[in-house]
Amino acid sequence: LNGGSWTGEACYCPPQFTGDRCQYAVEVCNNGGSWDGLKCLCPELFYGPRCDDVVDGVEMVSALKKLTVTVTSQEYNSKLQDPSSEEFKNFNSTFAEQMKIIYDGIPEYEGVNITQLRPGSVVVEHDVILKTNYTPEYKQVLEKASEQVEKKILNATAEQISNSNNTCVDFLLCFNSTATLVQNATVFQYDPEEECRKEAGTYAAYFTVEYKDQKPYCITPCMPGFNASLDCHYGKCQMQRSGPHCNCLITATHWYQGETCEWGIQKSLVYGLTGAGAAVVLVVMAVLLVFALRARRMAKRQKYRVSQLYKWYEEGGGPTPGTFHNTGFDLSEEHLSGPKPLKPPKPRSPTGPALYWSSLSFQIHIQRPQVIMTAM
Repeated sequence: LNGGSWTGEACYCPPQFTGDRCQYAVEVCNNGGSWDGLKCLCPELFYGPRCDDVVDGVEMVSALKKLTVTVTSQEYNSKLQDPSSEEFKNFNSTFAEQMKIIYDGIPEYEGVNITQLRPGSVVVEHDVILKTNYTPEYKQVLEKASEQVEKKILNATAEQISNSNNTCVDFLLCFNSTATLVQNATVFQYDPEEECRKEAGTYAAYFTVEYKDQKPYCITPCMPGFNASLDCHYGKCQMQRSGPHCNCLITATHWYQGETCEWGIQKSLVYGLTGAGAAVVLVVMAVLLVFALRARRMAKRQKYRVSQLYKWYEEGGGPTPGTFHNTGFDLSEEHLSGPKPLKPPKPRSPTGPALYWSSLSFQIHIQRPQVIMTAM
């Protein structure tokens, strides 16, 4: 549904629809925007692909021209009193289209607003909305536009008269030429601050009025060239829901950062520091590996020496009864390069036990001797 396509396994939906058959519409346009099938149509204050961006400034002043015309090509219906009814919506659409044709060529024309519908055939009381940019002569501009509106509506209602069949040829609506009433234009008392707040709506907190060449401007800090402008240095200012924000640039040579993109980092410097850091880490790891291997070799050598000593002891090279015995001796490093061949023990003296340790080349550190007494 809704322009989706079948892939052979599932429905592939356009961005504005979802569901297993693309049957559900998705709100892809924010801030009151509407989807026309190709893009978002945004309200006056917003722009962007999803109407997320806020304009940098507004500078409009309005006036109303109150008019009353009588439409003779349509019968009055009580349902026209209900703005939510289909009858009112259809009439309002046709009337607005007809007025757009009549006032074509007036740059200040903005549209019409029906204020009341009365029977006889259909008496339409409405306002013609005029808008123009602010200038010191804005009142004269709106007064001239008001005169053009009066002239055009009088000519149109005099020409668009229904025939005997109560129909108009080449017109959407027919009028009673004698029932057209025109009032003087009502120009709003222009208050720049109030007009700025009204135009900004929910974003009024981020808009301010600043004068330039005696002309007021309703601006945000993202509008360049004013005292209140936000200097983003190496970036671009953009209005968001949370207020003005600097989007920093990323170039081929630099990254720019900071609240106002005021400082940059050179990419080559970052790459160089990263490479140097990696090199230092590798050197440290290599040094640690060398120390670890050396310590491991020393531990294996020491273990080998001790095992050889114990082997020698078990094979009869240990002390005989009547000798001093110490099991807690340490072998000095300079003499433990490996066990040396042992000389056979001397025969025992007839007068008593003999000490044969002096025949060894080992340096012995005696902690505390234990005397082993043997019975004769």
